[in-house]
Amino acid sequence: YPVFNPDGSNLLFSSESYTGLNALNLSTQKITVVSNEPGAGYQPVVHPDNGKIFYKVTSFNQGRRLDAIKSYNPSDAQTVQMLAPQRNLKQPRNYHNGFLVSADKKIIKATFGKTKNPIPVYVFTDDLKLMLYKNGVSVELNPVADAGGYIWASLSPDNKKILFTAARKGTFVCDLQGKILASFGQLNAPVWYNDELVVGMEDKDNGQFITSSRIMLKSLNGKISLQLSDNALIAMYPAASKAAGKVAFNTLDGKIYIVELKSGK
Repeated sequence: YPVFNPDGSNLLFSSESYTGLNALNLSTQKITVVSNEPGAGYQPVVHPDNGKIFYKVTSFNQGRRLDAIKSYNPSDAQTVQMLAPQRNLKQPRNYHNGFLVSADKKIIKATFGKTKNPIPVYVFTDDLKLMLYKNGVSVELNPVADAGGYIWASLSPDNKKILFTAARKGTFVCDLQGKILASFGQLNAPVWYNDELVVGMEDKDNGQFITSSRIMLKSLNGKISLQLSDNALIAMYPAASKAAGKVAFNTLDGKIYIVELKSGK
């Protein structure tokens, strides 16, 4: 499950079960162990200003799953617990000197020091519902009729569009009012490359096992559909960095590949 830092100079990765989190410096090839804790590899976030890494830590209490969020500072290798273990923590997103996260339908700010910065637009899924937080209010969006629920929701880099997958319907982009702007068919685990390009995986299975999967780069206007992975690979869970011109993905057997995109491609 690779994840780039904002400038694409480092690549975070984890184990198949999301236990542990490591950071690979792509220039020096040095690997830093960020955490060995369970859940640490599930959608970590790297702050664009200070490089701090925010990651979850999963525990169980009487069979109930709890998630905490910790920060790791690469400059001094210091770890700080930002949020205590609790239920229903969603995907964090970067915020001024910290992060935002939804928990039990409330937006939580966790920062180093006080801040008066306004809360930006925040998108998350809750009980398979697509939720948008804007101007202090959370609203439910339902852009696809008869969708069986929503997953893999994320905001475009310009915070004006939402990328998501609707169960049994495919992957789409809508505006902040829920108007569909693009439809990609099956494109699982989608991520933004830039405001007009997305990357995802087209995978097939036989009901039990994944039999094939390829990484695709597609444009919102439908003019670009480019396969980035070799057909011999079962390529999954892409990450993208426009700043570095790179796309990463892992294979079913646990290897990570990086594709470098040339200018104009």
